[in-house]
Amino acid sequence: MAAKIDKKELEEPDKLQLFFVSVREFAEKNRTAIYTATGIFILVFLIAGGWYAYQHNYETNAGKLYTRILEDAKKAGAPAGDVAAIKGYKELVDKYPRSSAAVAAYYKLGNLYLGRHEVEAAIAAYQDFLKKAPSDSDLVTLAYSGLGSCYEIKKDFNKAIELYDNAVKTSAGSSFEALNYGSLARVYEAMNNPAKAVEFYRKALGKTTDPLMTLYLKRKISTLG
Repeated sequence: MAAKIDKKELEEPDKLQLFFVSVREFAEKNRTAIYTATGIFILVFLIAGGWYAYQHNYETNAGKLYTRILEDAKKAGAPAGDVAAIKGYKELVDKYPRSSAAVAAYYKLGNLYLGRHEVEAAIAAYQDFLKKAPSDSDLVTLAYSGLGSCYEIKKDFNKAIELYDNAVKTSAGSSFEALNYGSLARVYEAMNNPAKAVEFYRKALGKTTDPLMTLYLKRKISTLG
């Protein structure tokens, strides 16, 4: 048997109806503020969407240019390809300075300048790369190693040791320990410190799996030890 509805309940206004009435009254009283807030939200949404589209296009174009530079340099071969690549990478970092391709281009420039023994230009390129690269990038390790080579060429051995040591301490340093320990050993040998040289040659030997490098390191240890 259905429950009886008393007279009081029948006379009370519907609660849902009251809610919608109050919402409508609020909207009418605050119409300008609501329109303004809605407009701001739409504007922010459009700006964010536009920025995302712009940034995506920016990175895509930079990446295409980076790939084209690599391909053109490979086709040309050295040394003509190196000259063209340097020009291309410099144009890339000028045109797309905020792109991830520009970061990689600075590293490539460092390597190219180092290969041409343009030491100061190599140092500047590696430093620019390190300012912009994420700290967990494997290339950070190699950039520090490249800088170490630059200062080794300049015979600033203390600075070279500092940079090779930085390379060892990076997040990806363990992947390149044989390379960097060998470099440290070579610098200590150039500084006429055979004990330290042997120490690091032994460390390099313990990390390498390359047969030729193993033979080289054993000879060095034997000669200096």
